[in-house]
Amino acid sequence: MPALRAAELREHAVRGRERTIVVTALAVSSVVVVLMALGFWMFFINVLSDPVSPGIVGMRIDGDAVTVKAGQCPQDRVRRVEVWDSDTERLIWRGDGPLTEEGRSGLLPLWDAKAYGTASAAARPSELPKTLDVSIDHGPEYGVEEVFDIAKVRAADLPPGSYWTRDGVRTARQLDGIPYCGGSGAP
Repeated sequence: MPALRAAELREHAVRGRERTIVVTALAVSSVVVVLMALGFWMFFINVLSDPVSPGIVGMRIDGDAVTVKAGQCPQDRVRRVEVWDSDTERLIWRGDGPLTEEGRSGLLPLWDAKAYGTASAAARPSELPKTLDVSIDHGPEYGVEEVFDIAKVRAADLPPGSYWTRDGVRTARQLDGIPYCGGSGAP
C-alpha cells in the first residue's frame, strides 16, 4: 500500500471530521424534532382534554320542577341549555338566552319557557327518561355536559340549595368554586 502524502492525510482527516459533524448534527436535530413533536402532542392532548373552564353540573328535582346548576367562572354567561334523552339521543327541550342573572350564572330551571328568551314548546314529560343528558353552552369557548341517572337524583338527600353531581352532593357555591378561572379567583 503506497504511503499517503501529507495533503491526502489532511484531506482524509477533514472528511472524517465533516462526517462526524454531519452525523452529530443529524442526531441532535432528530432528538429536537422528536422532543418538539412530543411537546406539541402533549400540549394538544392537554388542551383538548381540559377545556378552558371545565365545570361540573348538578341537578335537583323538586316535585315537577327540574333545576340544574352549572359551575362556572364569574365572567361566564350561559347562552343555551339543552336536554336530551340519553337512551334515544333525542333532543327533548331547549332554552336559549336565560332572562335572569341567576340563569345566566348557571342556575337553570328546565322546561320553564318564561325563564328564557326563547325555548322549545315541548312540555316536561310526565315521566322523565331514565337518563337525561344536559348540555350547557357558555359561548364559543366552551360548554359543559352531564348525564344524569334520574333515579339517583331522586334518591339523593338534597338540602335546600344543593344539587346531585357525579361527585356527590354540592351547593351552588361549591359548584362555582370548581372550575379553573384563569387566576380570576372563583367565589
